[in-house]
Amino acid sequence: MTNDEPHELWAALTWETRERVDAEVIRRRRLMAVLGIRESGLLPKPDLNDCVALVGVREEILADRLVPLPRTDVDTLAADVAVLPRRPVALELEWDGDTWGWILLLVAVLPGPEPRPHRLAQWQEAAWEEPLATARALADRLGVPLSGPGDDGPAGLRAG
Repeated sequence: MTNDEPHELWAALTWETRERVDAEVIRRRRLMAVLGIRESGLLPKPDLNDCVALVGVREEILADRLVPLPRTDVDTLAADVAVLPRRPVALELEWDGDTWGWILLLVAVLPGPEPRPHRLAQWQEAAWEEPLATARALADRLGVPLSGPGDDGPAGLRAG
């Protein structure tokens, strides 16, 4: 089976597996959806790339049913910070990559003997200017430093 034929993989799955995979896709739990396909009992076990391609197709088909992404505006993030167990001493932006592309993570660094990061938000394949501006505005509102990558996006990671 190749990435060009996700419909063949879908047809080979039981209806129970299809229901479980679609439920994970709707909840935006891509990795759990891929795992559901891989552990469906099909022999030989479906290729990881085929599973990823099928999840992508199911996301397109179910797009109108996907759970909304969490809000990532400054007011919402400030409210999230307000319920943390301690006030953050800094905010950090981190690039991370996965099978579906680049992710920009915003974490709050909480004080303690070993500073612990707490994920506040993530943006995947976004226009990077907006998340960077949001992170800067939140750091200003909280009066904490913001560290991490600049405006060059993940391209700087690939070059290094």
